Amino acid sequence: MSEDKPDWYNRAKKAPFSNEKFTSEMKKNVHRSVIFTDSKPKRRKYLQVGLAGGFMLLIILIAFQLPFGGDEQQRAGTMPPTKEETIRAQGVTDEGQLNVIAVGQEKITTLGAPSCFGIETDRSFTGNYSVQYSTNQVTNEVTTLEGLTFIQPTSAPVDMIRLPFQDADVFILAPQYRDCHGIQIYAFAVEHETGNAVQLRFQDESLVSYFSYYRPGTAPEVKENKLVLQSTEGPGGEGSPDYVSERMYQLDLKQNALVLVLRKTGTF
Repeated sequence: MSEDKPDWYNRAKKAPFSNEKFTSEMKKNVHRSVIFTDSKPKRRKYLQVGLAGGFMLLIILIAFQLPFGGDEQQRAGTMPPTKEETIRAQGVTDEGQLNVIAVGQEKITTLGAPSCFGIETDRSFTGNYSVQYSTNQVTNEVTTLEGLTFIQPTSAPVDMIRLPFQDADVFILAPQYRDCHGIQIYAFAVEHETGNAVQLRFQDESLVSYFSYYRPGTAPEVKENKLVLQSTEGPGGEGSPDYVSERMYQLDLKQNALVLVLRKTGTF
């Protein structure tokens, strides 16, 4: 054994791989191994934290959505349904339709007792109404009738009386089908040439009104291109030799009027 170097030093020279050097590639492998070993537990830790956080967020969202959705369903369930138009009367032309439509809420009752206005089961409808004419998917308002009362056996739309004239079709609206003395009426015209719908006035000498009447038990009719309405007189409808039994009106579309042209006198 050398005095300068111990015996194990000489033996180490004969050990395996004594001539191999620790190359740079070997250093890289060791470095990657250390990084992988150190980072793997960290990634697993981060993954666990991320999953736990996502799960908690999901629970919060579900808890938030459940009452909110239930409230939406409740509000949707309590919303009133869309109200459809109530057609109280109608008249059909060759080109369209004339409708009397309720505006807002109607007061609806039953008569409850028989009278000259109807029987006990007849229904009364009181309200404001819009008269509209519809043709070719176009609707125009003709006029409004405020505070009008219909008395009819059912709630079905009242059919207006259609009367053919030379220049127009005239529609007679009778809101009440019975009355003690005279049945009140309104008149509308749909012109043949223009298709315009208008409300007609009744012009009786110096009196001009948007309504007239005819005697119960009769019906409006057209004679010689004139509107004929039967009259009544007195509280009980009794007549006298000089009372007016019949009135005849000429249609004047320039004035939108039915002008009285003849009164007939005599008994029923």
